[in-house]
Amino acid sequence: MTLYFEPRLFIREGALALGLVFVLSACSDDGGVDDDVGEGETGETGESGETGESGETGETVDRDELIAELAAPGPYAVGHLEVEVSHQAVGVDEARVLPVHVWYPAADAEGSATSYDLAGVVTVPSPLAVEAPTVAEGSFPVVIYSHGSGGEGMLAYPYAERFASHGWVVLSPSHVGNTTSDAVAGTSDDLLIAGVNRPQDISAVLDAAELGFPEAPALDGAMDFEQVFMFGHSFGGYTTLAIGGGLPNYDLLLTLCTASECDFLAQDDVEAAIEAGFADPRIDAISPQAPARTDLFGDELATLAPTLLQSGELDITTPEASSATPAWAGLANPSDLWIDLPYGAHYSFITICDDIDPELLELFVPGVNMDGCGEGFTPTSELVPVLATYTLAFARAHVLGESRWLAVFEGEALHEDIELHAHGE
Repeated sequence: MTLYFEPRLFIREGALALGLVFVLSACSDDGGVDDDVGEGETGETGESGETGESGETGETVDRDELIAELAAPGPYAVGHLEVEVSHQAVGVDEARVLPVHVWYPAADAEGSATSYDLAGVVTVPSPLAVEAPTVAEGSFPVVIYSHGSGGEGMLAYPYAERFASHGWVVLSPSHVGNTTSDAVAGTSDDLLIAGVNRPQDISAVLDAAELGFPEAPALDGAMDFEQVFMFGHSFGGYTTLAIGGGLPNYDLLLTLCTASECDFLAQDDVEAAIEAGFADPRIDAISPQAPARTDLFGDELATLAPTLLQSGELDITTPEASSATPAWAGLANPSDLWIDLPYGAHYSFITICDDIDPELLELFVPGVNMDGCGEGFTPTSELVPVLATYTLAFARAHVLGESRWLAVFEGEALHEDIELHAHGE
């Protein structure tokens, strides 16, 4: 039996088993929210619609035209399929088998409409993607996404569909042991163990994609691994920083671990892996959203590739004062930008507020209406499409080298509830 709640949501029989599944963020950071998030709001300089000189060829660009192009679906139809990637992570006996969502530019939109399954109890119909149509000709840049703790790879879909329509292949693994399904089944890994597994998952998925997915041979040759962008939400934001070059502090981890986590960390290969770091040289630019446990990184944040930090001032799960603010202080690339949401919180970066009936969501996630989904927050139906535009602009500028897209970050912000910051302003 299928129960219908609203146009974008279907809840299957037995959904009450979902219970505590939506622990979509990482472990909560302690500390309050700092109202003083810094100076230098680039979103308040200049006038919207102004033209300027591109850093590529000197041609004049029209900001409004650039924004309109990125805000709409691109020239490609969007294909979607799922594959599996198996790899051996350090410190564990069994291979990790990861379900991976793949979105890609399609030659046409022929086929059945895609829907996204969450833990076998929630189905979200796709607004754009088609299931497994023909891959468009060409070699396309790559995006890889990391979901939050207790989430799933499908949560990337609002961003992934936009990217794919503009000519990118998007890979989004579900981090087994740290997913919604694990929360339902009671099989979740300890968080520090998940924190070691997750970055390895990302590199393993990129490795497998380079070799070619046996289930999707049509994608062979369709991905350009010289052009790779990564973003992630919450614990996925931590994962993004680790893959981007942030080095977790092993000694600090030893002060935070439970008994089982300490036993895991004490293994020689685990210690060596953490101290070597998880940086993947294929990554050209990153965007952590509401990142968790940024305190685990040291001075290495100053050496990261261009970073688009995203956070909400009202975040309870990963408060800005103890997550985004120290991360911004540690970042030092002159190309870094910070999207700050004065009326945004932890769940402002994904679409569960819209995809799940509000009363049902509050039942499953007590307090979610105080962390992005209730009154007093900018609606995610407004924010996420704009964040996708900014994220795509940043990726095109810093992965593809198309500097004209930086004009999107100049002039007025794309939403009145967004503030932009740059270093030294």
